[in-house]
Amino acid sequence: MAVYTVLDPAELAAVLASFGLPPPDRVVPEPKGYVNTNHHVWAGGRRFFLKVAEGKSEADAAFEAEVQDFLHGARFPVPRLVRAAGGRPFAAAGGRLAMLFAYAPGEELAPGAVTPEACRRAGEALARLHDLSAGFGADRANPFGPARVAGWLAALRADGGGDADVARALPLLEDELRRAAALPGAPRGLVHGDPFVDNVLWIGGRVSAVLDWEMSCVEPFAYDLGVALCAWAWADRFEPARAAALLAGYRARRRLEPETAEALLPYARFAALRFTASRIHALRAPDLGPGRMPRKDWRPFRDRLAALAGMGADGFRALVGLPGPPG
Repeated sequence: MAVYTVLDPAELAAVLASFGLPPPDRVVPEPKGYVNTNHHVWAGGRRFFLKVAEGKSEADAAFEAEVQDFLHGARFPVPRLVRAAGGRPFAAAGGRLAMLFAYAPGEELAPGAVTPEACRRAGEALARLHDLSAGFGADRANPFGPARVAGWLAALRADGGGDADVARALPLLEDELRRAAALPGAPRGLVHGDPFVDNVLWIGGRVSAVLDWEMSCVEPFAYDLGVALCAWAWADRFEPARAAALLAGYRARRRLEPETAEALLPYARFAALRFTASRIHALRAPDLGPGRMPRKDWRPFRDRLAALAGMGADGFRALVGLPGPPG
């Protein structure tokens, strides 16, 4: 994730002290992603992951902590949340909220290592999460729903998109936003919200940890599946073997409700729109300099959206290995 908030050694020591730890022996920033400032930290003979939440409220952090605690208690593979003094799920750091997690062992998959079998395992993990959500009582609306996307697109419209490629994409994005105003109802519960390949760690062929729950919320399960299909089944184009394996893994672990199956394409299209728009929005932010914030290309998500829009309902069902509607 990006390094927005730079903490000096004294500030880092003060943050760790809030969690009952000595000053760090070693600190390595993690400059991937966009949303937070993150560091790998070694202290007291153990390794941790320190997240400084950028622009997050206490309610946001409290919900994420509730998700982490619930899933850890259910033995779902998530990093263990370390609580600060008084049992609070966060401490102050540089005027922001900091959360600390125990180190989760495992390795990310390289892009070329995403196989149908890995997709099947990812689908199984998503199904288990959605099954567990029946016992989760908290609620939170999707912080990156259609209203947030509408704000990003309005800013683009105001200046014509900022460059020629964005301007050419705006009609596609705005048309999809109009469709997103009528997303279908479907079974809902706790969803990860960001089940990308780099948020899953592996030991051998086993999922060892699912990371980064700050986008978790209560939404239709079809949204999580739509994001996962965009993330896991794309390699310059949608790969039918990957897409079908992800859905097969999910269905092997959990019943895919008919309403969820019908909502999959609209939510996959919205997911492609959401990540296209968020990446364009991030590129318009000031550059923090080398090593502090990556610049992700928005065009591959535009291409996903165009592909989904072009294949139609029958083509989508064929892609993911679902039978056509009865009759």
